[in-house]
This record gives sequence, structure tokens and C-alpha cells, in this order.
Amino acid sequence: MDIILTESQYIKVLQESKENAMSDIFTDAKNFTKKIIKDVKKQFGIDFVFLGTWGSVIGGFVGPISKYMSGRYPNLTETDITLISFGIILTFFSSNKDKLREVLELIKEKKLITFFDRALSKSYDLRDALFGFLESLNLTFSKVSNMIAYTFLVPLVPILKDLSDLSIGEKQINLLAMGVGHYLGGIFTSQMVYTLVKKVIDRFKS
Repeated sequence: MDIILTESQYIKVLQESKENAMSDIFTDAKNFTKKIIKDVKKQFGIDFVFLGTWGSVIGGFVGPISKYMSGRYPNLTETDITLISFGIILTFFSSNKDKLREVLELIKEKKLITFFDRALSKSYDLRDALFGFLESLNLTFSKVSNMIAYTFLVPLVPILKDLSDLSIGEKQINLLAMGVGHYLGGIFTSQMVYTLVKKVIDRFKS
């Protein structure tokens, strides 16, 4: 028996599918961050404390860099990738210069500095591309440094682009924003998340 969906039902199914994918992305980003921090402590005895709500932000940015390095340089071990990824985390998400210096020394000792420099270059490229995209949304930032908190968007952009092709209204956008805000904790206000999600979707529609 064939099941025929109306247009509104079809849109709802697709939206729910994208929301589930978004949930998976946030979960993966948080787990990635936790694993990096745990492995660094276990393998190198280095502690790093961060707010749990920042797991999605850190993982959203560093996760793609880690995957790029793994795919581009298969000769690197998981431990190598972990150390390089941790160096990227400290570079962009920590003001502890002493700890960064300690990690850079380890990277040099393990002869990974060339790979770290390449990962760092890719990180700056990704950051600059994201910042350029954010500026195109006409968002207001009190400080440029605050923009790094928006790196959680990196893996979400393709999903938001797909959602922009659907005829979703204000109610659906608000529910979507509430879901995003749930995973970000208190990093952004609900109004900021709603404005961001709506602007991104509208940006792709234009």
C-alpha cells in the first residue's frame, strides 16, 4: 500500500530529519571535545578545564580540522592527531599561554610541528570563512573575540541550508532555535539564537 504525504507532511518529515541530524552533530561535537581532553590527560598528563556547554563550540570547530588531518595524513597516529587537535583548542579557546607553550614543546619533540602548522593554517582559513559568513548576516559583535563562540555553526551550515529550501514558518524556526539553544546552554540568549538561525536561513533563501 502506497502512502501519499501532503506537502506540509513532507516538509514536517524532512524538518524532523534535519533536527535529528542536528542533534547528532551537537552530540558528536561534545563527545569529540571530551575525548580529546580525556586522552590528553591520560597520554600526556595535561589537565584542561572547560565549561561543558562549550563542548559543542570547540568540537564544531576543531572536529572538522581533526578529520581533515586524519584523512590528509594517514601516517599520523591517533595520538598525534589528539595532540595536534589539543594544540588547536588551546590556540583558539584558551588564554593560558604557558599551557600552550608546553603543548607546542611536546609537538616539537614528536616532530609534529609541520603538521601542526598545516592544521593551524586550515583552522585560520575555516575561522576567516566563518567570520566572513557571519558578517554577511549583519550581526553585531561587541568584540571580534566573541565571534569564536559561533564556531558551533560550522557543521550545522549544510543542514540550515537544506532547511532554507523548505517552506518553514516562524513557528518552525522558533522551535528549531529552541533546540539549538538547548545544546548551547547559556552561551547565547534565546533571542540571539533565534536571530542567528533566522538570519542564516534567510541568507540562503536570498
